[in-house]
Amino acid sequence: AAAGMSSQAGLAAALTPVLTVAASLLGLGLLWGLAAHAWPSRAFPGPGQVWQVLLAEAANGDLFYHLGATLVRVAAAYVVAMVVGSVIGVLLGSHRSADRFFAPWVVLFLNIPALVVIVLAYIWFGLNEAAAIGAVAVNKIPNVVVTMREGAKALDPSYAEMAAVYRFGLLD
Repeated sequence: AAAGMSSQAGLAAALTPVLTVAASLLGLGLLWGLAAHAWPSRAFPGPGQVWQVLLAEAANGDLFYHLGATLVRVAAAYVVAMVVGSVIGVLLGSHRSADRFFAPWVVLFLNIPALVVIVLAYIWFGLNEAAAIGAVAVNKIPNVVVTMREGAKALDPSYAEMAAVYRFGLLD
């Protein structure tokens, strides 16, 4: 009997997160449907209408084409943000005076809303792929800088000393 109760408790513990997420998504769908019913418009379609259009776009292939184009933009922005943010973050984490000097800049860029960045990018550079990718990258670079800076600060100096003793390069 104890083994049966233990497996039931384990099953309940395993299902609880899944059921919680399912209930949350169901609640969101219900709220969305009620809001769309209360304020019907083309700007706020209900879940049923969105599902129908999603299936139609998937059937004619447009959904996957546009989804692919979006994912390419996301990947490009991610690579740019990671490379630039990592270099800046490690430099700031490794050089205290540079970190003190640029700390206000990092705080400023962390607090610029994404919408402002994208609008300015489109105004300055036009409605093109580079502006979109650049805007997303510029918006994410400060987050990467902070993460890499804190990681570089937390790095035990004895590891760098050991790497120097064994003549390890940056990529070893």
